[in-house]
Amino acid sequence: LQSQGVECDFILIGKKGAVYFERRKYPIRKTFDCGQNPDSKQALAISEEILNTYLAGESDAIELLYTKFVSLIASMPSVRTLVPFSASEITQKGDEVFQLTSDSGAFGVERTELDVAEPQEFPNDMIFEQDPLQIVNSILPLYLNGQILRTLQESVASELAARMQSMQSASDNAGELAKKLSLEYNRARQAAVTQEILEIVSGAQALE
Repeated sequence: LQSQGVECDFILIGKKGAVYFERRKYPIRKTFDCGQNPDSKQALAISEEILNTYLAGESDAIELLYTKFVSLIASMPSVRTLVPFSASEITQKGDEVFQLTSDSGAFGVERTELDVAEPQEFPNDMIFEQDPLQIVNSILPLYLNGQILRTLQESVASELAARMQSMQSASDNAGELAKKLSLEYNRARQAAVTQEILEIVSGAQALE
């Protein structure tokens, strides 16, 4: 972006990202902490900062880069435009539901994709108590807050899944190493026993 003459800065979420970009002198607008259990309060603080930045005219667009959770063994770096809002982003994309499962003691994740909701037509005689524009302006911040919370949860889930995979690999490697050491120990013990038997037989033959 900078090579194209587009100025940009960062809103960073999490300590790792903040440390990485601060050391490299990137322009940072604000940083937020993110624990292992992100909630709507954290998402609200982030969404308010984003909306205030955009509505004040300080930014033309805000892109969100996060880790998309795919499964316990896969995640994918993703980017999406938060603001300005796109009608197609809201109305033409379905949703996903993840459910943690357990089969024979092994964890798994079931992923269900939901179809796009069909647009509904309002009756001609429906009366809005408030102006529709005012209603939309009240709903969109809630939508933004929900999207940010979702991406926070997906990023945390991806991190925890990667940790689980690393721990599983470490456990498997340790088990394989234990088997190899046990095999080497048994071979050494068997060789020692065989040597002792040979010495006893040799001694008996010498006495004869």
